[in-house]
Amino acid sequence: MPYVLGAITPKTTLNDDPGRIRSDALFKATFGATSAAVQAQLVTVDFVGQPVRFHARAAAALAKVSARLEKLIATTPSLATYTTGELGGTFAWRPIANTNRLSAHSYGIAIDIVVAKSNYWEWETPFAWKNQIPQAIVDAFEAEGFAWGGRWYHYDTMHFEYRPELFAAACRP
Repeated sequence: MPYVLGAITPKTTLNDDPGRIRSDALFKATFGATSAAVQAQLVTVDFVGQPVRFHARAAAALAKVSARLEKLIATTPSLATYTTGELGGTFAWRPIANTNRLSAHSYGIAIDIVVAKSNYWEWETPFAWKNQIPQAIVDAFEAEGFAWGGRWYHYDTMHFEYRPELFAAACRP
């Protein structure tokens, strides 16, 4: 499934979740096969004024996202409510909810921004795609190789994960 950039649009095609399914073997080989192995490679990154732990292979990209967001917030202060305050978190060795597949958080390459400003498919009854995250925030993350969970049918709008391979020319529609 190609990861499509551009304007935010509702995802209505069943199971259209580009990048949501991951190769655990590849991720374990790249980022660490155990919680301890991943934790040994975590570094602290300033994310819009808050220290977060992130995998060393993705830390520079997250720092660039932070710099982009800080510039945006300087001109549009209302954007701060999405990125500052209580974040949903970064590293956590755990499966994706209701699955036996590891979350991208397990590898230290995902960040959940402010939960109170987000939507998640399992919270909605009846199920219907929803989003509160502004385009400018999504663009800042995507510019640095982060896939956004709002581009999934099984949406998770707080979630951004470092997936530069999804942005490679060979993977573009």
